Amino acid sequence: MIKLALLADESKYHGWVRVGYHALLILGILLLMVSAYIPWFLYPAVPLDYSFATYAGPILRDWLCVVLQYYILVFLFSRYARRPSYLIPGLAVYYFVLFTCYYYSSYVVRHYFGLPDDYTGSINHFENMPYWKALFHPATFYHLMFIIERAFYPLAVKLLIEVYRRQLRNAKLEQQFTRLELDFLKSQINPHFLFNVLNSIYALTEEESPRAARIVQQLSGMMRYSLYDTTEAVVPLAKELAFIRNYVELEQLRTAKRLTLVTRFPDSADESLLIAPFVLITFVENAFKHGVQSTTKKSWVELVILVEGNALTLSVKNTKPVKPELLTGGIGLDNVKRRLAVLYPGHQLNIINTEMQFSVELKLILSGSDLVKMDNVGLLSNDF
Repeated sequence: MIKLALLADESKYHGWVRVGYHALLILGILLLMVSAYIPWFLYPAVPLDYSFATYAGPILRDWLCVVLQYYILVFLFSRYARRPSYLIPGLAVYYFVLFTCYYYSSYVVRHYFGLPDDYTGSINHFENMPYWKALFHPATFYHLMFIIERAFYPLAVKLLIEVYRRQLRNAKLEQQFTRLELDFLKSQINPHFLFNVLNSIYALTEEESPRAARIVQQLSGMMRYSLYDTTEAVVPLAKELAFIRNYVELEQLRTAKRLTLVTRFPDSADESLLIAPFVLITFVENAFKHGVQSTTKKSWVELVILVEGNALTLSVKNTKPVKPELLTGGIGLDNVKRRLAVLYPGHQLNIINTEMQFSVELKLILSGSDLVKMDNVGLLSNDF
């Protein structure tokens, strides 16, 4: 029994499974051609005394032409259905190829299968005309119509399969959407529990260990920003800078004994300036991850953020360990590069990687209105 679900499962619809379905399709086209000639074989107006091989000639001719049409038309419409400048010339080529196949296969049917003519009169029509004259003769299209209309049967099967595939895909998308909704609701519940725990820890450590309480407070603020303040396409620059400050302070507390940290932030940020969230933090994280965490020796990090008008400049420099660890992944930097290319096409990013030092300099022109418009067409993402 044929399992139609395999047609919609791209992970399974390949190899011998795909070959098998195409073989069944080609066999079905052959049976279609046989059924089209049954009235001529069994109930002719005038008794015909031909051998089976003679009858097989037009069947094989039509079968070959229909198979050829099917694959050409599927190729054209699957690739160029929305590109008329390619589709129209492609259809002209399709007609030329079909005519060539039918013209010469009709010659073979007459001279090698011994059939004087078929019930459409196509053999005599092409026999009496040279190739180029027959190509542009008005009656040629009439003779080809008999073979063109038969190609619509396998194309209809192809269309039904595509409809079935789309139905399965839509059902999977609905399931995924429902799962995402449930996961989103869970993510809204779990942070409340975590924030309550952090508040409890903060209350317990506030008197006995003010330093630990401050760390918990900063961590809680960073998590609130990540979960609630970055749901929009853009956020106020002041909030993004506060998030980076908190992150840097936490890293400084953790690595104070072996880190020399130099930072420079704007004294104040214009409240009207907006920025896409998390486009800066990746560079800051990498400075601590690769310059401090991967070594036990003294290291330094220099972070400078300048804002002049609506122009923002980020400069991050860090030392590199003598024997850096082999780190896997690295998708964060590639991801933020793609985001910058989409969100800030005119940005300037300069990365210098030497034996002893890694430095990044990024320049952005902040413009909230452009980002909001881009978000309306679904170009923004908070993932990094």
